[in-house]
Amino acid sequence: MRVQFGLSSFVRAEGDLPELPVINMYAEAAPTEETGVVLQSRKGLDDRAADMGAGPVDCLFQADGVMSGALFGISANTLYQATTSRGAVTGAGPWSIAGYELALFAAGGSTLYYWNGTTLAAVAFPDSAAVSKIVVGASRLLCIRADTQKFYWSDPLAVDIDALDFASAESQPDRLRDILFIDDTAILFGSETVEFWPNTGDADLPFQPLEGRVFEKGIRATGCAVKFGAAFAWVTNDNEVCLADPDNIISTPGLEAEIAASAACRLWSFRSEAQEFLALRIDSGTWVYGARSKLWSEWQTYGEANWQAQCFAGGVFGSALDGKTLAFGTDYTDNGDVLERRFRAGFPINGGGVNIKNITLRTNPGNTPYLTGQYADPRIELRLSRDAGKTWGAWKVQTMGEQGAYRHRVQWRGLGRASQPGFLFEVRVTDPVPFRLSDVLVNEPWGGR
Repeated sequence: MRVQFGLSSFVRAEGDLPELPVINMYAEAAPTEETGVVLQSRKGLDDRAADMGAGPVDCLFQADGVMSGALFGISANTLYQATTSRGAVTGAGPWSIAGYELALFAAGGSTLYYWNGTTLAAVAFPDSAAVSKIVVGASRLLCIRADTQKFYWSDPLAVDIDALDFASAESQPDRLRDILFIDDTAILFGSETVEFWPNTGDADLPFQPLEGRVFEKGIRATGCAVKFGAAFAWVTNDNEVCLADPDNIISTPGLEAEIAASAACRLWSFRSEAQEFLALRIDSGTWVYGARSKLWSEWQTYGEANWQAQCFAGGVFGSALDGKTLAFGTDYTDNGDVLERRFRAGFPINGGGVNIKNITLRTNPGNTPYLTGQYADPRIELRLSRDAGKTWGAWKVQTMGEQGAYRHRVQWRGLGRASQPGFLFEVRVTDPVPFRLSDVLVNEPWGGR
């Protein structure tokens, strides 16, 4: 009997089963498998040995053609170029960085800063006002004036901001919180609306609102909008995650409840193995959405309350724990520590009972890279819940198959009787070996008792 296994965190299975979380794995299409889908392990994070001070690293920026493509970051209120401090900056964050070929700007809710390759200095912003978010578009720097409806722009490739070079969001009197620049259009995210201001090419009024295109849905906070694919994603003022359009809600009610309960919220994107992912970081964890699978999973750092990574640029992650910069490695450890891959599966039982003779996983046995040593015969663990996840039994250990044992059957036998409300089990792998899952089977013939 084929059993439903979790593909996406915060999506309920049928019946009265609880959530089926997916931890440090992600769904991927697999035409060669009967189910048409597999869960793949994420790769581990490696320390690049290129720290940005004490950290945490709040923001990273790298762009081809900006300051020779160098990596910049904000860590502990200091601007870094790679591992070199370029000076202290003021602001509570979230931070944003943008730039031209020979000019870099940074803002984090206070002073607007400018780095010219030699000197870090404050930009004389009109009325000495605080700047909450910046982007570069149409060769101009665009800035949101904090706690107002106004956004300002520079002349092309200029540093200074003239006091008269601004416009106000017009559809509603809501404050602007974020801005993106996509397809030659400034997208203005207010507390209750989203407006689109295309580039006009006019020297005096380079941006004007696009009439008839206003979303009656705002944004939760600064740092909750990001480019994603050919469009953008944002966390709305109703704690929904939307993609390109307020009707295209990609979050689930369970995830939205987590967002609503969180004091902090940040949305960012990254790439892994030629795929793009959206990352939602809140107090209770980091949830990752696959652009191809359109499913969510939770990514964690073992022993920590959240995933260590919290920002990304140019193939590099910034650490939320310290000043480390990180990158995906080739193995299945996080900085040499445990990387736990975990999922749940099960089925409801509305009456009577079922003898669970065996549980069999279709996975990838025999693929351990360790020919000798500690992980030459890696382990996989399973635990059971007979009350829909309220309590759990002890972990039961099985081998995943020694190197080259490609026909090894990953299976547990003689698991007792299951009854109402259902049969739920959880599987985890902590040994640093490849692990993928494409099917879960219960009571297979010839599987043993």
